[in-house]
Amino acid sequence: MKKKLTVILILFSLLVVGAALWQAHEAATLEERLLNIDRQTQANRLLELSLPRVQAEVSRLLAAEREKLGNNPPIGLMYYNMPEGGKADFNNGFFMITSQGVQCPVGDEGIKQWLNDNAMIVDTMRRKADNPAAPVIDPDKAIDYDPRVHLPVFSVYHAENPDTAGPLRMNGEPSPYFSWFYEGLLVYQRSIPTTHGNAAQGFIIDVPKLAARLLPLVEPGLVEPEIRLVQRGEISNLSPLPLVLVPGKQVNLPDSRLREKALSGTVASAWLISILSIIILFGLLAFYARLERRRSDFVSAVTHELRTPLTSFNLYTEMLRSGKLPPEKVAEYHETLYNESRRLGHLVENVLSFAKLTRGKVRGRQDSGSCSKLLPELFAKIKERLKKGGVDFHYTLDPRTTLLTLRTDLLSVEQILTNLADNALKYAEAEHPAISINVLQNHRSLAIRFADNGPGIPQELQKDLFRPFSRSAKSESGRKPGVGLGLALSRDLARSIGGELSLEKSDSKGSTFLLTLPLGE
Repeated sequence: MKKKLTVILILFSLLVVGAALWQAHEAATLEERLLNIDRQTQANRLLELSLPRVQAEVSRLLAAEREKLGNNPPIGLMYYNMPEGGKADFNNGFFMITSQGVQCPVGDEGIKQWLNDNAMIVDTMRRKADNPAAPVIDPDKAIDYDPRVHLPVFSVYHAENPDTAGPLRMNGEPSPYFSWFYEGLLVYQRSIPTTHGNAAQGFIIDVPKLAARLLPLVEPGLVEPEIRLVQRGEISNLSPLPLVLVPGKQVNLPDSRLREKALSGTVASAWLISILSIIILFGLLAFYARLERRRSDFVSAVTHELRTPLTSFNLYTEMLRSGKLPPEKVAEYHETLYNESRRLGHLVENVLSFAKLTRGKVRGRQDSGSCSKLLPELFAKIKERLKKGGVDFHYTLDPRTTLLTLRTDLLSVEQILTNLADNALKYAEAEHPAISINVLQNHRSLAIRFADNGPGIPQELQKDLFRPFSRSAKSESGRKPGVGLGLALSRDLARSIGGELSLEKSDSKGSTFLLTLPLGE
């Protein structure tokens, strides 16, 4: 016990040192953690306050530009008058792309030249005019694209009734505006049905200039806010454009109570660790005290059980050795010695089996066969044992079990049933003691019900029935032999072979134990 106690104290000391180091680390990083909490909380709060204002301004600016384009675009004109009011500073230029080519307002020919130099962008505008979900072609991945060689979009996407011979004119209402982007380019466009296919109309947005218009509306507490195009994995928070307002890393931090909460959490964790350490220490002491008490009970019980047969052996062998025993008593003495040796052997077997299971060692053998073959042979051994004790025994097999295959350790099953039978013999008080076994099939297991007609098990003893060295009052008083290992060993054996042993019911008419075993495939 002293060696175990030393180990416990060493473990507890290591635990205390570890807790102290952890607390030192917590204290060293406390300020930074508190600042991070403040920054994140404040940034989220300021972002929530800024978004409605920024979103409203985005909607207002886009609505103003849409109003300039109106609902009657100048279809078919290579150059047309600049919309009234001109273009906003964030608008890089209005455009219209029809089957006749790129059109632009007078005085804004630069956008036309830029688009003519970027055929892939124009092709994407045309395809999205026909289908807004059309993919954006990456110019770097389409280096062989040449609009002079490849068919133009309007030869692929047609209007319902194209009239290429007639004049180009509108053939329906313009669609709602939508946006798309490629790298730093942001396009805001709509689709206009024409007699020669769908035309694309809109304008190109200068994202940095638009951001400069919007950033003054952000809460001043955000020191370095940013408005930019969304990146992979992000979700836009400034619809209908693929833009995102991010708070940045720097935030003005007002006085906050989060530091106090974090500090109180650290103090609480320190108290919790101390309390847990004490609980763990006393728990370990209680655990080892229980083991020590169990070892003492085991030694006492085994010593008592060994003393009784050894006394009988000494007495009867001495009588036989003296030669003064009447001849008619010799057979009786031999039978007594045989029974005592059987009981001693059973005790030793139980103790050894319990020791193996405690160390995690189980039998490795597997018996396999039909239930109709294995079980009757096993029950015959139990019947022979009970017959010598004057106990009636019978069993019944569910007809369905005759077709089932049982794969288990029969020695373990035999030891379990033998322990149950010995207990029934030990505590039998009925005038005609009897034991019955009923074998049934469950869903994926075999159920063996072991029932006796004994006095039953008192309710207050049932909760500790399968605890090692647990014995009834009658056993403790010396009237019944045993060390209190039988049922504990039987349950451990059942679990070691994939089954389970439990007390199904117990009353004044007897007790019923349920043993379940896994079936073979």
